Amino acid sequence: MEDDYAPSADGMPPEFADPEENAEELDPKFGIETSTASLRTLWSAWRCNEGSGRFGNPMIYGKSVGGVARPAVDAFLALEAALKATGYRASSRWAFNCRTIGKSTKYSLHSYGIAIDIDPRENPFTAGDRYSGKLKRQHVDAVLAIKNARGQSIWSWGGAWRKPDRMHFQINRGPNDVDVNWATVAGGARGSIRTPDEATTVGLEVEEDNVLTRGATGAAVTHFQKRLMAWNGAALPKHKADGDYGEETIEWVKTYQTGAGLEATGNIDGVTAALLQGDKV
Repeated sequence: MEDDYAPSADGMPPEFADPEENAEELDPKFGIETSTASLRTLWSAWRCNEGSGRFGNPMIYGKSVGGVARPAVDAFLALEAALKATGYRASSRWAFNCRTIGKSTKYSLHSYGIAIDIDPRENPFTAGDRYSGKLKRQHVDAVLAIKNARGQSIWSWGGAWRKPDRMHFQINRGPNDVDVNWATVAGGARGSIRTPDEATTVGLEVEEDNVLTRGATGAAVTHFQKRLMAWNGAALPKHKADGDYGEETIEWVKTYQTGAGLEATGNIDGVTAALLQGDKV
């Protein structure tokens, strides 16, 4: 499979690469979090593994962030929803970057597609008040409130380190524990669809507890049929994007889900929709 994500649309300047040197030095008031060393082990199969089909390309604030680990796509969309709901508007952001931390041999969590930097110029890596940047308490609290189905926090924040890295958020769980409980996401709705340019298109939203499945018709079906055909040029050879969710569509959705490591239900739920949205056209 060829690379299925695009480079960061913001083109990260190297001088703003966050050091992550204090990732193990957490301020106790932020609670116990998964260690960076543990996260490297849990996500080892994703490290710098571009072109393997393990990365997706969700649009965050309307731009590519350079690829994120596929199991975490929904978590990144939840982070965006939480920030937007609390009034945060990002000017720059990036995720994937295969690199080590400073002069060490330890790989940055950006190398695994499980970290994102938000507005580094406005949220600098410096000592002092952790909320002195553009990210304020309400923005950070909304992100840290995002939980998985077992009530565990999905994200941690670099601002919680002894020397605050305000720009930096990183996944705090392994690939089997990043399923988003959308009831914990400020302003979020399970399965909300974001097109690459964040355009609002009538009929393209999958509401909470609703999926596209056998017998569905209309613009949303047509949209995802086109996404399937963009993902694989051989998809839907008989009926193409006809707006009818029939057997051919079901079988190709199953094929896509199997390749993405999802349960092959044949239904387009929120996770499947998010991944299809992220795949390179």
